[in-house]
Amino acid sequence: MSLTPFRTLAAAALAALAACSARAEKAALPPASAAPRAVRVARPSGRLETALARATGTVRAREEATLSARANGQVRRILADVGARVRAGAPLVEMDPVPAEIGLENARALERLAAAGLAEAERELARSRVLHDQGSVPPAVLEKAQTGRDLAAAQRDQARAALRAAERALADATLTAPFAGVVTARFRAAGDTVTMMPVTPILVLTDVDRLEARLAVPEAVEPWVKVGQRVEGATTPAGQRFEARVRVKNAVVDPAARTVEVLADLVRVEGPPLRPGTLLSVDFGAFGEKGALFLPATALRSGPEGTWVLLAVGGRAERRDVTATPVNPGTVAIRSGLSASDPVVLDPGALAPGEAVVALGDEAAQRQERP
Repeated sequence: MSLTPFRTLAAAALAALAACSARAEKAALPPASAAPRAVRVARPSGRLETALARATGTVRAREEATLSARANGQVRRILADVGARVRAGAPLVEMDPVPAEIGLENARALERLAAAGLAEAERELARSRVLHDQGSVPPAVLEKAQTGRDLAAAQRDQARAALRAAERALADATLTAPFAGVVTARFRAAGDTVTMMPVTPILVLTDVDRLEARLAVPEAVEPWVKVGQRVEGATTPAGQRFEARVRVKNAVVDPAARTVEVLADLVRVEGPPLRPGTLLSVDFGAFGEKGALFLPATALRSGPEGTWVLLAVGGRAERRDVTATPVNPGTVAIRSGLSASDPVVLDPGALAPGEAVVALGDEAAQRQERP
């Protein structure tokens, strides 16, 4: 029998096996790689982009006085009406001076009487000393004369004090302006009877030229407010811009509102002068600690090995260790580890360093091209 058919079959079988092997190689796929993950990125901000950095308050005069009588009596004349601008020391209210004038006359008479009594006591003391030196009177007589003179001197001093009080009462019958300002309220008219206790207000004087902003600063922002710091703000709702300098920062926190009172002197106002009582707001977001950067709290990750954020650099997630402190429930301040140009992943979730990412946002996409 010939071997040719067998050789033909073997060759055909080998050819078939080779074809199957080639098809198997063509069907094999390269190992699959993970698809890049789309992430939102943003640069750290140099200011607090949150309403929690805004403090509201009112404009008020640094000096405001409510004038009232210093003794019970009747208003004789009111010399300034609402809206009148007065200088310091100008008379504003005249009370009925008759009771004070009578009191002054009586005090003067008592002072003269006390002076005469002292003169008589001093003459008596001088006579007693002469007689005592001559041996005509015992020491007890001299001691009694000395005591009488001391009592008379005390009565004279008491009368002089009463005289000064009576003179003061007469001067107080005219109420004067304690500082230059504008009369902003009037509660009484000529002929009205007023009392010292309880106090009866008559006029209100306001210094409208020296104004300050009284602000309620959120507790989380208060550490960045410094005495002497210059801040900018605007009135509500007019939007009139102003500049102020922080003069006082209260040492306590309002337990109800969780705010700290801050007083700032108005140093520059755009447009017409502001009036006491005007509502205003100051944004402290631009006045944080120098060099501080701010991020949403969701961008921060922490663990036993420290605190870090993820950056989208060159299409990969890159870890960057940072030092951060909370500002409010949604914001952290980055003290070190980042620059203002770093593209930070805002919501990293389960993203791990080294994973492929695609940054969302025009600015972020441009930065992702950086190697």
